[in-house]
Amino acid sequence: MRHTVSLRRLSLCGLFVLLLAASASAQFRASVQGTVTDPAGAVVPGATVTLTNNETAKTQQTTTSDNGFYRISGLPPGKYTISVEQSGFGKKTLENVTVNAEETQGVDVALETGAVNASVTVSDQLPQLETENANVGRAITNQEVRRLPQVGRDPYELLRLTPGVFGDGSRSNNGLSVGIPNVTGPGGSNFSVFQVENQVPVTANGQRVSANNFMVDGVSVNSLGQGGAAIVTPNQESVKEVRVKSTSYSAEDGRNSGAQVEVVSQSGSNEFHGSALFKYNDPKLNAFNKYGGPSGPPLRVNQKFRQFGGSLGGPIIKNKLFFFFSTESLRNRNTDTVNSFVETAQYRQAVISQRPNSVTARVFQAAGIEPRIISALTVPCSAIGLNNPAQCQQVAGGLDLGSITGTLGNYTSTTGGGLDGIPDVQFAQLALPNQIRGDQYNTRIDYNRTNDTIALSTYFTRRDDLRSDSGSRSRPNGDIRTNPLNSSATLIWNHIFSPSMLNEARFNFSRFSFDEVESSVDTNFGIPRIEVEGYPTDRIRFGAPQGEATPGVFTQNTYEFSDVISKVIGNQSLRIGGVVRREQDNNNLVGGARPVYSFVGLFNLANDAPVFEGINADPRTGATADIQRYFRTNYYAAFIQDDWKFRPNLTFNLGLRYEFYSPLKEKEGRLSNLTLGGPGQELSGAT
Repeated sequence: MRHTVSLRRLSLCGLFVLLLAASASAQFRASVQGTVTDPAGAVVPGATVTLTNNETAKTQQTTTSDNGFYRISGLPPGKYTISVEQSGFGKKTLENVTVNAEETQGVDVALETGAVNASVTVSDQLPQLETENANVGRAITNQEVRRLPQVGRDPYELLRLTPGVFGDGSRSNNGLSVGIPNVTGPGGSNFSVFQVENQVPVTANGQRVSANNFMVDGVSVNSLGQGGAAIVTPNQESVKEVRVKSTSYSAEDGRNSGAQVEVVSQSGSNEFHGSALFKYNDPKLNAFNKYGGPSGPPLRVNQKFRQFGGSLGGPIIKNKLFFFFSTESLRNRNTDTVNSFVETAQYRQAVISQRPNSVTARVFQAAGIEPRIISALTVPCSAIGLNNPAQCQQVAGGLDLGSITGTLGNYTSTTGGGLDGIPDVQFAQLALPNQIRGDQYNTRIDYNRTNDTIALSTYFTRRDDLRSDSGSRSRPNGDIRTNPLNSSATLIWNHIFSPSMLNEARFNFSRFSFDEVESSVDTNFGIPRIEVEGYPTDRIRFGAPQGEATPGVFTQNTYEFSDVISKVIGNQSLRIGGVVRREQDNNNLVGGARPVYSFVGLFNLANDAPVFEGINADPRTGATADIQRYFRTNYYAAFIQDDWKFRPNLTFNLGLRYEFYSPLKEKEGRLSNLTLGGPGQELSGAT
């Protein structure tokens, strides 16, 4: 309920900001430019060029310069009608002109001599070449996003269709994303559009995966901790177009040197339009695989999968105010199985009876310590890698590996006091229940008013996952529940000062956060990670997974403001702008403060005699390390871009960009370097 209320408050706040804004303009950066000529090929100055959006009926008008050049900026992707008028020539109309996202489309118009009231209309336009710049890329259209197959309905899966973008998009035998060799990070999405950090495994321009840059509606949605990862993966219904540049020569594109991925969200129009989707998988519809592994029973896919969503958009006030809303949800409950060796109930009871004051006895008495056993499987001692009859014997209920002997804190052999006819381990088929519950909500509102338009776009993605751990033998008290919330809100104002001058202002806030200590209320983090080694097979483990990021406590915020002025002077189109971005990384690596212990054999575990211990500790005091940090960094950029239409068939793209990354700071001043002391005092003399 708390999360639902928070989402409602954020949505209401966004709507309140929208209503307060008296004027603004959509966040689009596409444009149309070209040269108007007469039948002889001479330029036509002073011609009136009118461009009309076929979806919203919004019109923009300009006049050609002395060089016959025109440019209209701030356009959303879609279909347009261009009409050109000048005295002494017939009116020329081009219908269904396609403008792609974040791209300058060249459209030259040749007028024909005739009366002013004469008209020539061209209804069908052939696909147009990119004649205005040397960028390498392509636009992934709304139709391609909806019709081409994508794993998990993730639009970023289509990035590989772009020239110069490489990546095989392979998946492992369990369906999970496979990364490019020698690349670290979270990898591609394994949770549809609900991935917290979606690091699509593609490379471009000869750069690493971490060099890719992701933007939604013109602003950054990059992760602060994982380079080349997006914290917003838009659902298919919310995507109007995706512009991917594998090589960009524009000074507007900065920050990263890899693929520039620019998503434009869907907007409403003068007509109502909507969609709905539903996908259903159920174990009752699946057949059994008669081979369930060595000594295993028949298996089937026990996945209960539901994916559903939809969208609705249209006018609130025709030609003025438009809305669009989309949602997508995922309900996936899956019970996998794994065959592993686990300790027996007899062994746990023996430890509790013979070592009542031991730490291990307290662990064995904790709720949820018993593995989720579907069935016990009968196997010989060779299955655990022990062929010496003095080390193992097969008995009723499992394998006898020895007996408890010695005293607390003292080491013993792997067989302890010798075989006693009581089973200590058994080979069992374990149930691994997992749950993924995801919801994404996208809202967009567009308002047009003469020379101003405003666009507010939001994405909220919430997940509720439950993960059981096969390593710790699927013990309920080791399950991890995580509730990440990813959010992004973008507000943009474009103002047309004159037919040749446009200002674009953008503000964005993006964030992702989750706290597995708070969400995993049924997990016993008081139990350390315990591992039993000494046997040729995999270790027997107890306790939830251990690591600096488990349990994860992460919060990352990004604030960004940018402003760009576009001005057409003669046959040159100038764009001058800047970006200010503040990044906050408030991660807490508290998981490393929980220790991990390793024991050689079950009977050293019974004696509380570990052979190894690992923990993050303060070297000065030995106490738990304080690893909460509040990192801060700022990013500043300024650029000037000049697209000079030197001749109707020759354009120069000239640009200069400056970027500054401020030094990393910590809010509380807790940044330090460890300098070791002299010989013999490396640690005691460290500063």
